[in-house]
Amino acid sequence: MAGYASNTAYFSLGPYVLAAVVTNLSLNMNYDPIEITAMNDTAHKYVKGLASHTITGTLLLDQIAIGAGATRAVLDSLRGTTAAFIIQPVGATASATNPKYTGSCFVNAYTPVNGGIDEVASVDFTFDVTTDITIAYA
Repeated sequence: MAGYASNTAYFSLGPYVLAAVVTNLSLNMNYDPIEITAMNDTAHKYVKGLASHTITGTLLLDQIAIGAGATRAVLDSLRGTTAAFIIQPVGATASATNPKYTGSCFVNAYTPVNGGIDEVASVDFTFDVTTDITIAYA
């Protein structure tokens, strides 16, 4: 099995590309299970319910005005709103080995003050995805 380093992940939120400040990024795809088990079944059976995906991660924090890489200003401007996102494991070009995940998320949970003595300031976030995820390979 071939592996790759995830040090070139691509992340955009709304019109802002935040790839240069991402230090950790996860797209968690999850569907609510709806049980359809019948009386004579020997195991539980389920069908796909509503999507309940989340995006979690950590961004390096800066205090510059809004623009490329301006994490605090970008998140503050989008808080409490729904924003489109793009996530790709390795760079911004979609391919068979680098799928492009897109959708919309609610910018609802982040830590604008996060850090300790001799630590790089960062922003941890968890955003609830408000759409199903679209996956493109080209």
